[in-house]
Amino acid sequence: MSDRKGQKLGTETASSTESSFEGGAYGLRALEGGMGDLARGTWTFFHEIPAIGGMVYAGVGIAAALTVGVGELAVGALLGYVGYRIFAYGESTTEALQKTIRLEEGKLSDEDLKKPVSK
Repeated sequence: MSDRKGQKLGTETASSTESSFEGGAYGLRALEGGMGDLARGTWTFFHEIPAIGGMVYAGVGIAAALTVGVGELAVGALLGYVGYRIFAYGESTTEALQKTIRLEEGKLSDEDLKKPVSK
């Protein structure tokens, strides 16, 4: 840009300077670290109070059942128990689902029924 006499003006803006993230790699790593911290904090919270994790799973189950149109309370209760097993005992989702199905069929062992909550 020049003025009327042909001289250039010093009009460099902050946006025309080099990026502070150097290609974005640092910014993505910082975002990933923050998301990981949030996920770890959420897991710790639900692990300390597994009943709340079970309620969240039950709510998701009821919402999903409402869209499909099956017995909402039954699906919500079963998924609530799955969520409780995940957060209370540290089981994987598939393992907790298998044990919930065994519980409904009456085939879950007494050892699994009386399992203490892990800390």
